[in-house]
Amino acid sequence: MTSQRQMMSINTRREANDNDDGDCNDASVTTSQASVNTGTVSHAVAASTQPPDVKPKRLHRKRKASKGRLKKLWRRAAGPPPGITSRTEWLELMELHSKQRGEAGPLPGPTVCLATHTLRDFSQLENWQTTEGSDHRDVLINLLFGGGGNNDGDHKSTTQQKQKKRKLILTSAEEYDDCDRGANSSSPFNIPPMPSWSNMSNIVSVGGVAVIEIEIIGGEKGMSCSLMPSRRIVDSMNAKCANVWTSLLRSSKMPIDGNQDNGNKVTRTIGAACKVKLFQENNKHPRCLSDVLMFLPPPPSQFDETSQKDSLDIFCAMNDLLLKSKQMRSEGFPVESRSPLSRTSGPASVNSLDAKLARERICKLSRTSLSSEDVQFDALELVSALSTNVVLNDIEEDSIEKGDEFSKMEHYVKSFSHHLGVSDSSSDVGDFNAHLNPVRQRKIFALDCEMVRTSSAAPELARVSVVMFTGGDEGKEKNVAILTCADEEKSIVVLDELVKPRRKVLDYITEYSGITPQMLQGVETRIEDIQVRLLSMLDEQDILVGHSLENDLHALRLVHDKVIDTSVIFRGMNGRKFSLKHLSNILLHKKIQAGSNGHCSSEDARAALVLALRRARHGDSFRLKESSKRQNIIGVFQKWNRAAKDAIAFAERNDGACVCIGDNDWIKDYVQSAEGAHHVLCCDTILNTMSMAVPAWLSSSSATKRAGLLWAKLRCEESANGKGQWKSEEKKLDELVKALVDRVPTHTPILMIFQKNYKKALALTRQRKASQNPKATLRWTSLQEKEWNDCLDECRNCEAIWI
Repeated sequence: MTSQRQMMSINTRREANDNDDGDCNDASVTTSQASVNTGTVSHAVAASTQPPDVKPKRLHRKRKASKGRLKKLWRRAAGPPPGITSRTEWLELMELHSKQRGEAGPLPGPTVCLATHTLRDFSQLENWQTTEGSDHRDVLINLLFGGGGNNDGDHKSTTQQKQKKRKLILTSAEEYDDCDRGANSSSPFNIPPMPSWSNMSNIVSVGGVAVIEIEIIGGEKGMSCSLMPSRRIVDSMNAKCANVWTSLLRSSKMPIDGNQDNGNKVTRTIGAACKVKLFQENNKHPRCLSDVLMFLPPPPSQFDETSQKDSLDIFCAMNDLLLKSKQMRSEGFPVESRSPLSRTSGPASVNSLDAKLARERICKLSRTSLSSEDVQFDALELVSALSTNVVLNDIEEDSIEKGDEFSKMEHYVKSFSHHLGVSDSSSDVGDFNAHLNPVRQRKIFALDCEMVRTSSAAPELARVSVVMFTGGDEGKEKNVAILTCADEEKSIVVLDELVKPRRKVLDYITEYSGITPQMLQGVETRIEDIQVRLLSMLDEQDILVGHSLENDLHALRLVHDKVIDTSVIFRGMNGRKFSLKHLSNILLHKKIQAGSNGHCSSEDARAALVLALRRARHGDSFRLKESSKRQNIIGVFQKWNRAAKDAIAFAERNDGACVCIGDNDWIKDYVQSAEGAHHVLCCDTILNTMSMAVPAWLSSSSATKRAGLLWAKLRCEESANGKGQWKSEEKKLDELVKALVDRVPTHTPILMIFQKNYKKALALTRQRKASQNPKATLRWTSLQEKEWNDCLDECRNCEAIWI
């Protein structure tokens, strides 16, 4: 205040000197007085000759505050997930960044990365994440139609905003439903949650999305193709050459989310490198990448609540779900046969004395506390006495002829009745049902097995889990289980054992089975021990539930007639079988098989049991809701409103074009069926010059020539001259990836996914189906079966990288 008054006094005196010449004496006196005062006053008088400099100081403080805010937002954007989740804050960052006049590099863009707190070296194949094809579809849907949070336009409190941000990283289905992602969008469908292995950063910054499918045709059998990204990276590291693949690997100083911030420069890296299981092993029909990625998942189940009864006889309801004998044969279940062709070392007569004594021994074991030690003594002898014939196909007949030394110890056994009457135990003859177990209530079991690959043609058993339904009121005198609405689908684990295979293990398939070499160390339990334990607890009238149960029963060498297969009762309208993981996620709102350590057989058995119980309670209304026409993501993307700058979902604020690049067959099958107008470019192979239109459309500065969503399908076909020679394709692929890294803006996440020999697998599948026609003249041989299985494995096991 003092300095302001001094300045006002000096300015007043100057105005008086300018306006009135008669006051010169007064001005001179004032000046002389100021000159004899202290140095501070003399400086103030000297400064009074210039206008005050207050505005530049305010601009400096404002500029300094802007730099501080920019630095803070930049650190959040380049830091670990979720980065910036508010569209308002991202627009603020863009505005502050644009004022730097080139001092700062490109902004950190949206990244898809692994949900892990440790840095993974993707040059090591064991660090690649095991995923499913539908996982990457869900990530794409979140990028296109999801959002990162509120727009901050409703003046919510800071606490509410923080709670909002916390909800964005939830992954369970129930938590996801609570997240208000669609508050500012008009999504016509439910956006699926992000897969548990994945994480996303700066989702509100998405400015484009690119999906590039690479189909590889040809190559040597059993050999990894040099066009696969894992091989490109490993070969580059082994050769110690710096190229585009090694530049995509993250250094130890980089943040987890994949945004490499070297000073002010942000460069692209691989955020997630994944092994992709495109379709389930129980699905014997191959699927291509577009079939899995390009269509929205089926909507959540909407079963009829009024169909649920207050009480019902659960066994009567479950009986309606049992597979018929014809269904069991068509699905490949082991079925008893009286044919002389047998999967056992020799058929045993049902009425023989050995079979009778074996059943008596097993019935006695069922009334005691059963353990592995109780049955190991004579388990093989009991199983051999109860061996039975099963229906064999051509492949199984060939395997019997070429059987090894262990084949003689493998026997199929059939469950039998435990409801037996009392007789004289000293008598060696008489009615077969003349030994004794008290009549017991029927039970419901669920079964799941884990297998490993050995030298045998079929996988061998490594773990078995059995759960028993306990939700009924077993204390009542009625011989039925009453299930009320208040009851939960309760169950207990009655068997969970590791099993030692007889043959040498070639592949533990740990990513799916969860079995490791360490787990089987010291295990002495054999398959015959498990067979005896199952026969002691399982009556022929009990119900056995499972998913793709025929595989488990073949691995167990077990024949049982009362079965419910959830892969069959929930089959789609087009005959497609859904995975247990998908059914559990959609129908039960429960995630299973979510970890990277393989499946849990007891967890899978419980999920199958709950699915069957709810289907029995609610009837046919409890199912996946399917439409006759699947929704194409490309068509849905173009239906959304455009150019809304403040919108959260990218599809609503996108002003770019939708571009599809691929061969004529792919365009006809997948692109033309999509609604809306989109640019279509024909490109037969990756060697075609049109393949370079991919980075051109993504990097264009013109809004009319820039792709908001680009979907490309490029073929890499082996030349007729060499086997496994891909020199030209490798060079072109490296050129394409380098152009994507160098030219495409960082706001566009890129998914590159690779599949091998889909068309060959499809042709063999059709040929195999035709050979099963009774009128077919050509027989399907075991060599063709092996070639078909190998081709299916190549087609199923894909690779994907998020850049």
